[in-house]
Amino acid sequence: MSMINLEFWYWLILAAVLFTLEIFAPGAILMWFGFGAALTGLILWLVPDLALAWQLLLFGASSLLSLLAWRQSPWFRDPPPPEPELNNRLLSQIGKQYVLNEPIVQGSGSIRIGDTTWRVRGTDLPAGTRVKIVGVEGIILLVEAV
Repeated sequence: MSMINLEFWYWLILAAVLFTLEIFAPGAILMWFGFGAALTGLILWLVPDLALAWQLLLFGASSLLSLLAWRQSPWFRDPPPPEPELNNRLLSQIGKQYVLNEPIVQGSGSIRIGDTTWRVRGTDLPAGTRVKIVGVEGIILLVEAV
C-alpha cells in the first residue's frame, strides 16, 4: 500500500479555491476552511515530511478553531437594537413639556407639537396649562400638570 504524499502547494491551491468559492457562496463559511488549508500548507512547507494523517488533523483543527474564533468575535454578533424611541415620535416626547391647546375636559384634550395637534388624556385642566408628557397609549399622550 502506497502512502499518499501531499505537497504544501496542494494545500495552498485548496486554500485559493476555497477563498474564491467564498466570493460566490454566502455565509462566510468556506473562508475559514481556506484559512485552515493555508495554515496546513504553511506548516507543511516548514515540515515537509509531515504525515497525511497529521496534515488532515491540522487542517480540520485549524479550520474549526478559526471558525469558532470568528463566531465568538464581535464582528459576528448582531448589532445592538436601536433605541426604542427611534422613529417613534410619540415615545420620544415622554418627559417633555407643552402648553394645552384645549382644556382637558372629562379626561380628554389636545396639545400642539410642531405642526400637529395630538390628543391627550389626563386630569381636567384649563387651556394654557403647562403639562408634562408622562406616557403614551396608542396615539394618545398621557399628561400631568407641571
